Order: sequence, then structure tokens, then C-alpha cells
Amino acid sequence: MARSRTWTAVVAVVCAFTLTAGLAACSSSDSSSGGGDTTGVTDTTIKIAVAVSDLDGLRAAGISLAPALTTGNLSKRVTSYFDEWNAAGGINGRKIESVVMTWDPVKPATAQKVCDDATINNPVFAVIAPSGLGAKYVECIAAAGVPMFFGDVAPQSAHDTGWLTSIQPSAEVSASSGVAAAIKSGQIAKGAAVGVLAGNGPEHVAAVASAKSLLEANGNKITVAQVNTLQGDTGIQNTESAAAVNTFKAANIANVVVALQFTASGGFWDNAGGNNWKLTFLDVASSMCTAYGAKSLKPSAVGGICFTAMGDSVTSEGKLRTETAFEKECRAKFDALTANDFGGAKSYSGIPSGETRTLPDGLKVASDYPPNECTFVNMIKPALEKAGKKLTRESFMKAVRGLGEVNVALGSNGKGSQEPGKTWIATVVHGDKLTAAPTGTAKNANGTYNNCPVDIQCWVPVDATWYPITK
Repeated sequence: MARSRTWTAVVAVVCAFTLTAGLAACSSSDSSSGGGDTTGVTDTTIKIAVAVSDLDGLRAAGISLAPALTTGNLSKRVTSYFDEWNAAGGINGRKIESVVMTWDPVKPATAQKVCDDATINNPVFAVIAPSGLGAKYVECIAAAGVPMFFGDVAPQSAHDTGWLTSIQPSAEVSASSGVAAAIKSGQIAKGAAVGVLAGNGPEHVAAVASAKSLLEANGNKITVAQVNTLQGDTGIQNTESAAAVNTFKAANIANVVVALQFTASGGFWDNAGGNNWKLTFLDVASSMCTAYGAKSLKPSAVGGICFTAMGDSVTSEGKLRTETAFEKECRAKFDALTANDFGGAKSYSGIPSGETRTLPDGLKVASDYPPNECTFVNMIKPALEKAGKKLTRESFMKAVRGLGEVNVALGSNGKGSQEPGKTWIATVVHGDKLTAAPTGTAKNANGTYNNCPVDIQCWVPVDATWYPITK
């Protein structure tokens, strides 16, 4: 059933160069199989790629990482589900064959190899990238007609291929939904002078254009400071983001809208303190409003509000949030998978990926479960089953889009949806406030640490309001 390797290579090359090629151009059917794309499928197997950062390479280069943060541990957060399915007989008689693909997170351009491997060198049926992969390469894969599941934010052009499924909306829609919520909640006042801090990657450019449209309609005067995020030099990025402080001062702004990940904005935060700016984060880049992102932001960012589809481990009252049945299942599976990784410590809400920590009350806790992976695999399995024995990429994507209501771990108020034409899962966004919780912060009467789940700087919901995602 395998599709012609030559034809796959031709389509992939063309689409990798155009990036914006549409569904029809990048998903021609294979007439020899009776219609439909069967790349990566045989009578007995389905080949699915799992794309993760090469953490072993970082460690070998001298970068300090938590012991449990390894390339193998990242990939098995997905492949362990495949092992479970295979042990139960596979999907419609086929076993899942996993292919782990990696890139160097310090050198974003190395992710081009992930696209090449997924579309030309080692064609697979689908790709799962839980987080971190550059939007350019996500679009490269989707534009080649490969079903792509991505845990971060990609530009609308990637969604327009029809082959991408993400948890959060496109960068444009995330930005517009976030700005609309910020205006409605009073975070950004009508007519206020607004500075926008962003990168020059496709997701940043798309998000800024979308945000500007709504801000201009709100009467806001806008000053944009753009940082070169494409060249991957954090030193230059931090220098450029630091310069944005003076740019915004000169424009006499009242609000800063941040559409730039923490890895590129350190210089800005080093110099932003004391300006009394209202800070609004748009969740349009990798790890923006995650536990790791909160921990990594500098003290001058505390008090800023992020509008995001992602959820939290605490309530707006500062109590630990009761997990849904689906989230409890995700956590139980992760604890079973990592039983030997954290010295016996169980996962705990709010602990950044791969870490262990002893809380001020003496409790030893470990890395929180990965919500993106759990959300995706629990959609992919029923979609594969529904697509049936005559599996093609087309029949699979039709099944994905026909799932209806789906569970979302740590996001979208617990529920999302898939329907024809809807390429993201979340349905709502809300506001999260960056809250300080220095190491050693005492546990309060609510059982939290200055309203954070642990004594680590975190995002806390502003209130219980969720705003609908609107285009």
C-alpha cells in the first residue's frame, strides 16, 4: 500500500519551497491504491513520526538540564501510547511504527531536517510535534500533505493547508482573540498608546498584523519593536529586545503587548522595570504561557496578564484546581511511565518538565504530566479506528475533523472540538496573571504558595471568565 516514493518526494520538495501550497496541490491521490494517500501505511503497519528537541545533544554540548530531561524520555511520552496500542493488537490490525525525529533547539534551522525526513527521506503517515518545533517547519510538513499535530502556535497559512491540527488557534486568531479579551476585560483601554514587542518569525508577523487591526479599531496608537528571532542568536535577540524599552519610552506608551517568547526577550525584561506599563502577553510563541514559561520570565514581568487557551493548576481564588477525569487519567499514565525517572517522586501540578523539587513542607514532587501529548494521542487513536482498514491520510483527517467534542488536558476549560474546517482544538481563552512565588514561599491556607501550585513563579487565572475564540 505504500505510496510511490518518487511522487512523495516531488510533492514534498515543491511544497517545502512554496510553504503556502494548498491542500489540493500538496495531497494528490495515489490511483494505484484506489484513491487517497497511503504514505507510511502497509498492510500491517502505520508509520508515525514523533518530533522532539535533541536534549541529549544539548547535554553533550555542555548545557545543564534536569537528569530526566532526555530525548528518549521526551519521545516516550508519545511512543509509550503506541506500545500500549500495539500490545492490544494495534489499530484495525495494524501496529504503529514510531519514528523519532529531532532538531537542535539552539539552532532552529536544523529543524529543516525534520521536514525533509518526514516528507522525503523517511516518509511517514503523520507527525506529532508536542512543542518547540519552529512554525516554518510545521508549515513545511503540513504543506506537503502530511497530517501534522502541533502543540504550539502556527500561522494561519499552515492551518490553511488543511493538514495541521493544533491545540491552540493559529497565531492570527490567538492574537485577535487575546486582544479582544484584553479590550473587553479592560486590560487595554480605548485610545491608549500601545507598544508591541514581537519577533520576525512567521507566527510573530502574522500575530502582530492581527493584533494591530483590533488595536487600531480600539483607537490605540501602536509602536512595534521587532526582534530578529529567525537567526537564532539569543545574545543579539536580547540586545534588540533591550533596545525596545527606549523605543517604547520615546513613544510614551501605557501598555506593552508581548508577542515574543522568553528566550528572546531577556534584555527587555532586564530594563523594563519601573515604567508602570500594563503588560499583556499574547500566547503566540513556544512556551509563552506554560509553567516553564512563567518560571523563566524575569521579576519585571510579574503582574502581566496572558490571554491563552491553555489552562492552569490553580483557580482564580488561589486553590488547587480539581482535575477532570481525563486529566487524572493523563497523570496516572505519566506516573506509571516515569516511575523510575524521579527517584520515586510522583508528578505534581506546576512542576516544570523534567524537574524534581522538595516543597517547603518537605514533600518531594516531580515533573507535571505533559498535557499536549495526552490530548493528541487520545484523539489520534479513535480517528485511526474510525478511518477503518482502507486507511489513507484523507480518510484519517476526515475522521479527525469528525470527532466532535474532545477532551483537552490543562486547556480550553477542559473541552475542545473538531469539526469539518476547524483546524484547532480549543474553543475558549482566558486571562492568566504572572504571579511571584520565590523558592521557600510558605504554603498558605488554600494549600498553595502565594496562589501558585508550588513555590515557583506561575500563571494564576485572573477570574473564572473564559472568552470564546473568534476569528
